[in-house]
This record gives sequence, structure tokens and C-alpha cells, in this order.
Amino acid sequence: MGASGIVNAPRPRYTARLMMPIRCDYHLHTPRCKHATGPIAAYVERALVLGLEEMGFACHNPLPHGYGANVRMDEAELDDYVNDVLRLRDRYRGQIVVRLGLELDYVEGLEAYLAKQIADYPWDYIIGSVHYLDAHCRASSWPRNYAGDIHALYARYFELLRGLARSGLCDIIAHFDVPKRTGRAPTEPEAEAITVTLREIARANLALEINTSGYRHLEPPQPEAYPCWPIVQEALGLGIPFTVNSDAHAPDQVGLKFDEVAAALPQHGCRQLWRFAGRKRSSYLL
Repeated sequence: MGASGIVNAPRPRYTARLMMPIRCDYHLHTPRCKHATGPIAAYVERALVLGLEEMGFACHNPLPHGYGANVRMDEAELDDYVNDVLRLRDRYRGQIVVRLGLELDYVEGLEAYLAKQIADYPWDYIIGSVHYLDAHCRASSWPRNYAGDIHALYARYFELLRGLARSGLCDIIAHFDVPKRTGRAPTEPEAEAITVTLREIARANLALEINTSGYRHLEPPQPEAYPCWPIVQEALGLGIPFTVNSDAHAPDQVGLKFDEVAAALPQHGCRQLWRFAGRKRSSYLL
């Protein structure tokens, strides 16, 4: 079996399935990113069991100069990644819609490189993220055991997130408040930066994801999605559309806590979510 996990994967075997109010999970990784596990067909099989209508892969994009090479596919693997997903799309046609996505790391100074990467393939959506605070991808946006100035870290992170929103490179903003993986959640000093950043996202007409991987991460002060519910409500007040994604790095993480999030969304004023195809979005009711 190769890295794709397609060759010897079991044939689809589900003829009946549960129905889920959240119909799509667009943020699924593959072993090509070097920190996800399981055959990629197993992610599709899990989505079928859960009753999802659509699922999509969004593996970490390659970067030049070996930047972040330990947590992303190599440049030479991008063609194979795309072809793996397109083969799964054909294989599961009529059972579930398989979308082709990419998690695109925004790095200042690499905009032209990233734009070409996007232009070369038939993406259904691009999920934009900020994992690094510097141009050489050495300073993490959520360093573990961080003892530095947390307010300066958040300020730099949200500055880069605004740059990502203005860049036109993505359709969905990933895990909005992920620096709380430092173990230190944003507090009142970050309120203005959060509001300004959300306004920039609204101005750019981008979607935000509610990323449920926070429920399995141990670093945040409490298990919750990215972003937290108060930020979700502020974003909804600005008219920002949402998707719900699991950021799965293993098949059993697909759709993590989707039932719980689906029950909570109407309580926070959200009664519709958005789906993507060919980098265009459309809404569906919960």
C-alpha cells in the first residue's frame, strides 16, 4: 500500500447510514503531511458511517526552501495528493461527494508562490491558516510551554490573519483562535484585535470554520472549538458564514463532536452553514 492508502482499501460497503445536521467536513488530512495516520479511503468510509453528504481533504500545502517540512507534504508530492483525492472522488461517486481542498499556510513574502500553487490545480476550496509568525517558519503561532509576552504573540498572529484575509488566497479561515494552544486563551487586551480581524474577514467575504479539533487538544485551558462561542457570535453579527470541520488527522476523528456543535449552533443564532465546490459556496439549513 502506498502513502495514499487507496490500493488495498476495502470497497465501500455501507448501504444505509445515519443522517447528520452538519452535512460537510472539509478539513481532513492525509499521511502525506507526516503527522496524520490511516489510509485516506478510511476517512471517506468514516464519513459515510456518520451520514455526511460531503467530505474533503485539506492537507498541509508544500512550502519552498524546506520550510516546515516535518509537518507537510513535499513539493514533489502535490500532484500525487491531488490525484489521490480525485481517484477517491470517482470511486465513491453516488455515495458521498469527495472534495479537493488544501490547507494553505500564509507566510509573508510567499504570496506569489502560494498564488501559483493555487492556480495550478482544480481546488474546491482553500482553507487558509497561520501556523508561523515569521518569514522563515520557525516561530510557531502556538509554542508549547510559552512563557513570553502572550499579548504580543496574539497581536502578531491576528496581524498575519488579517494579511491572509486581504491576500485573496483562501476561501475559509482556519482555527481562528488557535494560539490558545499555548495554554493561554485570549483575554480582554485581545478583544480589539479580534474585532478588527473579524471585520477584515467579513470585508473579504470569507468563511470561518468552527474547528472541532480543540475538543481533543490538551493544551487549551478548556476543551472547546476554534473559535470559542463568543467569537462565533461576534462573527455571526458581522454576517460571516461558517463551515464546521474536524481537522481530522486520523479516520476516527472525522466529524468529531458534530452532533454537539449542531445542537449548539441554533442557540448561538446560527441556522445555516455553507458548502463549497469549485471555490464557490452555497448555503444549507441545519
